[in-house]
Amino acid sequence: MRRMIGAVVVGLLATAAVQAHALYVVANLGNATTQIALVFSDDLNPDPRVKDATWKKLDGTKLTVKTRTGTVTEVKTEKGEACLKAAYAVTEAGSDPSVIFTTVDYGVSTKGEKASRVFFYPKGIVGEVPADGGKLGEKCGLEVVPKVEGGKVRFQVLAAGKPVKDAKVSVMLPKDDAKDTATTDEAGWTQAFDGAGRYGVTVRHVEAKGGELNGTKYEQTSHVATLVVDVK
Repeated sequence: MRRMIGAVVVGLLATAAVQAHALYVVANLGNATTQIALVFSDDLNPDPRVKDATWKKLDGTKLTVKTRTGTVTEVKTEKGEACLKAAYAVTEAGSDPSVIFTTVDYGVSTKGEKASRVFFYPKGIVGEVPADGGKLGEKCGLEVVPKVEGGKVRFQVLAAGKPVKDAKVSVMLPKDDAKDTATTDEAGWTQAFDGAGRYGVTVRHVEAKGGELNGTKYEQTSHVATLVVDVK
């Protein structure tokens, strides 16, 4: 895993903002539980067209929930309607979730011109954005970190905890299903986006690293990080 993360850091200049299906953690806070959905879509809504073979690849996926008091818990998912779903019980003050995330080795995809081994790094932030943006750090191969200032939000791309320059980022905006793109600066930050509501952010990196997995050969490795966050 350490070697794979290093390859992401070195090769991330090839990152491209191409909107396609990705995994997104989408959460809605209820009175007693947080309903969590893991959505495979090109937006933040469950896609009923996703085939059973895809859900079979995702079967057994667990989500990690980090609370505002620092407690970390694994939560099992089960098949829902065009998504994977989970419920996290809020048992005491301060135990509501802050960051929900996972890493998924999706296996080999033969779609496109070249067979690719695909890794997804979906992350969702529930409620107020933490002071550190919900940063996962060096153990996460690729992630997007938000920073809210003066009603605006910008996003930082990190690979193994290090800023990524010139990453191409796709941003789903809160209003009218609009989308935008951004390129990160030397510190890994996008420009600021104005407007309250839910943002969905995606960054992709394809590296020319082939191999073989369970008897299937692949020519490249694709890393996809996503973030879902509500800005007030």
